[in-house]
Amino acid sequence: MDKKQIILQSALKLFVENGFHGTATAKIALESGVANGTLFNYFKTKDELVLALYYTILKGKDDFILERMNSNSISKETFKSLFDASIRWSIENKLPFQYLQQFIHSPYFKMVDPSILNDDDNPLYVLIQNGIDIILIKQMPVSFIYSLFMAQIYGLHRYIISNDLGKDVQSEFIEEAFEMFWKMIEE
Repeated sequence: MDKKQIILQSALKLFVENGFHGTATAKIALESGVANGTLFNYFKTKDELVLALYYTILKGKDDFILERMNSNSISKETFKSLFDASIRWSIENKLPFQYLQQFIHSPYFKMVDPSILNDDDNPLYVLIQNGIDIILIKQMPVSFIYSLFMAQIYGLHRYIISNDLGKDVQSEFIEEAFEMFWKMIEE
């Protein structure tokens, strides 16, 4: 792992543990085993580091999910594979998932490059819009259905993590949660 990756991993750990304001760049440099100046060679400001970490995690999450999608068709099975991949990523990547939750509820979220938030590039937004277009799912705003999806992922993640469920039980809850979500949106 190169120095930049080490800095990002240290920042992730410390930001999740202590929050953005409770984590000084000097603490990140110390945790990373680099000098303060070295940290600032990679990230000019703390804000830049916070945003770079967000973009890195988001790309990793999107890549993970897209690699595990079973189909590019517009079907219940495609929604299910997207749901399953999303929850699996959250369980396998606890700190990054916590960071994303922390980040989107912070003032830093307003600093995100608007092109990153372009709904046309989000596979779930596209799938939802296409599902609406072919009348597979209800004629509701895409952002509302997206919010329902993410709420299911967040709630299921919290339940699984809080109850330390085994893989088989996790799979049962994932299946049931998806079916509940599907019943809410299917036409």
